[in-house]
Formats: sequence, structure tokens, C-alpha cells
Amino acid sequence: MTVMLERLRQLDAARKRGDLTDAQYADARSKLLSMVEDAEVEPAGPRARGAAAAKAARPRPRPAATSSARRAAPMVAPQSDPAESHDMSFFWGLILVGLCAAGLMTFLIGRLIGDITIALTLAVTVFAAVVIAAFQRMQN
Repeated sequence: MTVMLERLRQLDAARKRGDLTDAQYADARSKLLSMVEDAEVEPAGPRARGAAAAKAARPRPRPAATSSARRAAPMVAPQSDPAESHDMSFFWGLILVGLCAAGLMTFLIGRLIGDITIALTLAVTVFAAVVIAAFQRMQN
């Protein structure tokens, strides 16, 4: 990767010195960047590991070299995974239950200690901690 960055810097310097025209620079840069392989990032988690193993078993087609061929390729809409929509509906249901619990906790603590502002502060703090824990769980 360092070699590629150095070559790109050399191309930029040559263009700034006037050794290369803009067309020659664009052509050389596109050739240089076409040699770089696309990196695949594998998400962590048990479901993602199974999908990554299945993806690794398939051969990956090489993208077209010219930018005009890339522009002419039709865009395909990504298929939504039913498991992901279920996870999100579960998440929003959890948020709704959490909001109801925060409201109930605010009311009960307010009645217990007699100060609604302290009760609201405590409820918001606890609710924020629950939301952060839910987001961390969702990312894992």
C-alpha cells in the first residue's frame, strides 16, 4: 500500500512540474488504481462469519477496467434480509418499552421523593444507559 501511495505522489508531483498533461495523469492514475484489489471487510459476529464463509467459497468476479463500462452497468437494488427487518422491529419495540418504563419510573420516583426534576434526571440517566447498552448489543 505504501508503494502505491508513493507512486500516486510521484504522479502528482510530475503533473505539478508539468511533465504530464491532465489526460496523461488521468490515464496513469487509473492504470495505477486498477491494479489495487478491492478490500473485503468482514463484520464480526456468528451470523456474519457464516455469511463470510459462504462468500469466500464463491469466486469473486473482477470489475471492469474502464470507467465507461462501470457507468453503463445497471444498478441493482440490494435485497433486504428478512432477519434484519425482524431485528429492527425488535429494536424499535425495545425502545418503546424503554420509553414507557422511563415514564413510569419518573412518575414513581417523583411520587416517592417529591421532586419531579430529580426524578426526571434519574430516569433520563438510566434510560440513556439502557439505550447505549442496546446499541452496543446491536453492533455485536
